[in-house]
Parts: sequence; structure tokens; C-alpha cells
Amino acid sequence: MQIFVTVSEDYDQSRLDVFLKDNAGDDLSRSTVQKWIDSGFVTNKTKDQVVHKNGYKVALGEEYVVDVIARPPSRLEPIPMDIPVLYDEDEFMVIHKKAGIACHSGPGDDSPSLVNGLLHQFKNLSGTGGERRPGIVHRLDKPTEGVLIIAKTDRAHAALSKLFQDRLVDKTYYAWVLQAPVEAEGTISLPIGRHPVERVKMCVREDGRMAITHYKTEKIVQTQTGRKFSLMKLGLETGRTHQIRVHMAKVGCPVVGDSLYSRSAKDYTQYGLLLFAKKLDFPHPFVPDKRIVVELEFPERFKVFERKCPSY
Repeated sequence: MQIFVTVSEDYDQSRLDVFLKDNAGDDLSRSTVQKWIDSGFVTNKTKDQVVHKNGYKVALGEEYVVDVIARPPSRLEPIPMDIPVLYDEDEFMVIHKKAGIACHSGPGDDSPSLVNGLLHQFKNLSGTGGERRPGIVHRLDKPTEGVLIIAKTDRAHAALSKLFQDRLVDKTYYAWVLQAPVEAEGTISLPIGRHPVERVKMCVREDGRMAITHYKTEKIVQTQTGRKFSLMKLGLETGRTHQIRVHMAKVGCPVVGDSLYSRSAKDYTQYGLLLFAKKLDFPHPFVPDKRIVVELEFPERFKVFERKCPSY
């Protein structure tokens, strides 16, 4: 199959391997992309030349095509898992990812992932993301619950990834946070990069990639002890790792139950991370003028927290 990607302003003069990792599939590993480049699978279509250098500088408007070879049979173990399907077509589907499960395995985490469950429950999954990530077009953090798109074919994976690249997928999240933002509604535009010391964390840093989060305060609860909690509606214009969690912590309103970015997370462990990917709204990748909207009800733990939080 072939993947087509065009260089946007955000990636002008970026390294080829970095550009492809972020745009040829939302959850590709850099090593996978570098293998494509080393093997001669990547062509600069604009210049009609095969590119063999990982550090090749891409330019605004250039189009690249990747010829992806079929993957070998997966060595991942299928594991029975409850994966509710919310929307289903022949080439892709939208599922409900539960909290506490990673989308795919990663360094230092050998626990069963969503991929293990997908392999057990579904016969066909795309292979664009590599052997460790069949079907995974985009990602939710391990403790985050919500709607997730899964590709069944490589054609769908490429088309859906392009929608994310072009920022045509509207993602609506809700979160309970500590305190309340100074402005009830607004936009946080702060660059995010890897934390220089704590490598499992991200942080706001000048040399990071720009991240844009839109927020609206839906409800504020003042507790009996003087604490304040807010229910936030959040929209992502970009999709950086831990984006909502980092941005809300930066403005003094960490997500309730966030063990990475909130010092009081241990007080709310019974609820888990109170961040919820509630809704996806996106154009159909193959049918013109058709939109797909999938939305979940709030999980019970959100409702329990809302009932109990005035007593904190």
C-alpha cells in the first residue's frame, strides 16, 4: 500500500524521519520510519526522487509517498477483553477504550494492551503502524477513557491519519480539575516537550512543539472545606502527548487523579484519572459530505465524583 503525506507549515525544514513519524500514522515509532527510509520506501513525489537520509530536510508543500510492504504475522498474543464497538464499517470502527489500559505495549510495561484485545476480538486490523500497533490510528493515554478510532485496512489507516494530520477530526474531552481557570473560557497555546529530568513526563518548554487546547468551564463546585473543583469541556487543536494534562497543570488546574501532574492525586485514587474523551466528530474518509459523530455517556466514576466532591 502507499501512504501520501504533505508537509505543513508546522514541519517546514524538519527532519524527514520526524515528519513521517508524526504524520504518516499517528502512532508510528521512529525506528519503523527509519527502516522505511533506509529501505528506499520513501519518495519525495514533488522532486520525483527516493530519499535515503533520515535527516533530510523537508520543505513546506512537498508531498511524500511511502510504499509500505505487508507486515509479517503478528507475534502479539490475542487476549479476551471487553471492547465495546460504538460505530462499525468494513474498513474502520470507533470503540470505547476503558481506563487503565494502554493502547499498545511500551518500554517497561508488559501488561496486556488494547492491541491484545483487538487481536482477539477482530479478524482484520491495519498494519501501517507496525507489528506492535495493528489498527491504532491515534492514541489515548493509559489512564484516559473514551472514544477511539481503529483502522481495519491499510487504506483506511492512511486516510484517517490524513484527517488527523489536517486537523479535521474534532475531539471533545471533559475533565474534573482542581481549582478553576482565571478566565472561564479560553485557549491555552503553549509548546510541549519531554521533561528534561523525569522522562515519563512532558512539560511546557520553549523548544517544544506548539500545542493548542480550547477550554470552557462548565461547572464549579465549592467544597465544605474551601476546596474548589471545576468540570471542564476541552477541545484539542493539536494532539501532543499528555497535552490536556500538561496544559491544565500549567495554569494551576491539574486534572483530578493525575498521578504525574498533580500532587494531590493520591486523595482521589478511587476515581482514577478524571479525563474523558467523550466525543469524536470527523468527515467520512471515503464518502463525500458524510460526517461521523460518536459520543459516549459520562462514566459512572465521573458521576460519583460529582456527587461526593462537595464533601471534600
